[in-house]
Amino acid sequence: MNDVYDLIKEVFPNTEILLIYYGGSKAYGLDENTSDIDVTVVLEGFRGILHLFIGKYDLFVFSKEDFIKRQQFDDSIIAYHRQAADNVLGIKSNEYYLNPVFSDELDHIITNVDRTFISNLIDALLIYSKSVFEVNQKSKAFYHLYRLRGMIEHFNQTGTFDLIVDEPWKSKMIDYKANYKVNHEVNYEEEIVSLFDYLENYRNEMIQSGLG
Repeated sequence: MNDVYDLIKEVFPNTEILLIYYGGSKAYGLDENTSDIDVTVVLEGFRGILHLFIGKYDLFVFSKEDFIKRQQFDDSIIAYHRQAADNVLGIKSNEYYLNPVFSDELDHIITNVDRTFISNLIDALLIYSKSVFEVNQKSKAFYHLYRLRGMIEHFNQTGTFDLIVDEPWKSKMIDYKANYKVNHEVNYEEEIVSLFDYLENYRNEMIQSGLG
């Protein structure tokens, strides 16, 4: 993490680093030797959101205000970023940097994962995934549908919403991520549509039964 910290200090010299943590495949326990290293960065003294590649790092840089808005699923933050809001649940499973001045706010963000959070996460993932599906029915991004389906299964069984993906969805997720481009024997498109339907129906049932 020290090399990431030094890189951020060099690229954003007039800011204060509040938080650095791994997202993407590393957060979800799916990183491979060929995977990009996704890193989420939260800065004080920075405005907006910036996505950039530097070397082996795929950086998602947020102002403090926009990071908090993402975690609140504010509509001013595009669905692409909102649908990754659950990656904060994996912060402490990997190396991370936390500025003490941001500690209380981060604790609040991590502990404030309730049924409303889950409903908003499903909504953001559906908005983003359906927009991708309209133009590309074979996208790596769809592994998140399997991932969230398995997380919901775990939540239904335990009452705890975290990054644990229950079977058979973990195996399906890994298979999709590895083979979506090359396996022509599996009708992934049909599975994707089925996942759309399940997640939408699940969210509607959550709303009808109350999010409190």
